[in-house]
Amino acid sequence: MSRVARFHADRTNQKLYFARLSCQQAEQAEHLQQVQAHREAAVFHLNGAILAFLQELVRYYRLNDSTPTLKSIEELMTQKGQVSPEISILQQLAKEGFIAELKRAYRLCQYTPEPSSPEPEDETSSHLIIKVTQTPQAWLPDVKIIREWHHDLTQLIDGFRNEMVEF
Repeated sequence: MSRVARFHADRTNQKLYFARLSCQQAEQAEHLQQVQAHREAAVFHLNGAILAFLQELVRYYRLNDSTPTLKSIEELMTQKGQVSPEISILQQLAKEGFIAELKRAYRLCQYTPEPSSPEPEDETSSHLIIKVTQTPQAWLPDVKIIREWHHDLTQLIDGFRNEMVEF
């Protein structure tokens, strides 16, 4: 049995594949709402890939955690007197890296973003003309950024899997 199958990586791989498909569909969609739906779906699937990978880690380290989080895995590893290098890296990226950006986009997909109130321009222009530059989905990353997150996450997970060797 391959190492990937052994640690139940199929769900993580599915989520990464679904995110890639959603990006392709966003690029091919013609209507603004369809583009937004596919971009949001890609964000959801990338977040799901992170959660699925956490389940892989729980199985790899033989932890008892049905709904793993970075914190719960860290705590369980500490109880065993061990440290997970994967969790350390993921925590750092969740604080100030592409995972932090992905988590922010995921949160914004869950709730209605606060509308920005347009500001009138300087005194030299008419107070009747208000410049609005923000589109309704400006908070949602474009497909290029989502594809970068997909690539970065895939590379990260593949690197972790290559290091996941039992002794």
